[in-house]
Amino acid sequence: MDHQHGELEPHGTRDCGTFFLDVMDQFSRDDLNVTWSDQLRQTNDDVEKLIDEAWISQTQRTEGSTAKIFNGQLCRLIDDNCDDGKLNLTLGPVSFKEFIGTNATQAYIRHLHGTEVMANPLGVSTTVCTNDGLIVLGMRNNDMIQYASRIHPIGGTVEPPTENASPDPFEAILAELHEETAAPLDSVSEIMCLGLVRDRNTVQPELIFDCRIDCSAVDLFASAATAVDAAEHSSLVPVRDHPAAVVAFMEQHFSQLTPVAMATLLLHGLRHWGSGWFAAARGYLRSVI
Repeated sequence: MDHQHGELEPHGTRDCGTFFLDVMDQFSRDDLNVTWSDQLRQTNDDVEKLIDEAWISQTQRTEGSTAKIFNGQLCRLIDDNCDDGKLNLTLGPVSFKEFIGTNATQAYIRHLHGTEVMANPLGVSTTVCTNDGLIVLGMRNNDMIQYASRIHPIGGTVEPPTENASPDPFEAILAELHEETAAPLDSVSEIMCLGLVRDRNTVQPELIFDCRIDCSAVDLFASAATAVDAAEHSSLVPVRDHPAAVVAFMEQHFSQLTPVAMATLLLHGLRHWGSGWFAAARGYLRSVI
């Protein structure tokens, strides 16, 4: 399928209920360009105080649990634009602490201090489509910092640049796939970026991917039990890769699905079943939920 979705424009924010859809198209690795900037987010004393308080609170909450919390470095989305079938991203430095204190727990501060104070770390999430006709998502562990016990795609965040390389969202999502499922990277037969969304609650930006692996769901479930980050999920959740089945799943599990999970399933459907399915599915879900 080429860079066409009928009447749907590829760039321009749409309110999709639980998430905002900023970009939708199909981008291969060669179509995704990343530029690094040392520009820091804007801030002030009041915002920094709120961030410090949130960090202390979350650190205390995770004591004695299996949840991991440390102040690592992330990539802030500074700007995005589409040009001639390419998705161009400008990323800069930000910390996990800044994310916890803004998007993750206090996204409302953008209304008080401006959107420039938000951490906005770039996340990555993907469908995992097996060779026996299933889409695999994950049920998040009950002590995760965000969306505990909710259905969410395999994913994570983009890491800052190394000395010799720029941030690479494709590398990031492939690394997350391996760390959360132990699927060998050579089993990935296809991967495509389908767009950029923002969770309505946190306004964190997320690149959505569609991944196909040469592996059955049974084998994937078995390998996931041995994965480095297996503790992130209490279980894996299969969905039949069929237009009617995906709509039924979203309706039945709406309260359990994270906004990014909804976005991932809808963009998967847009890619494989077209803009008519996408519009009908989105409209139907809005009418019954």
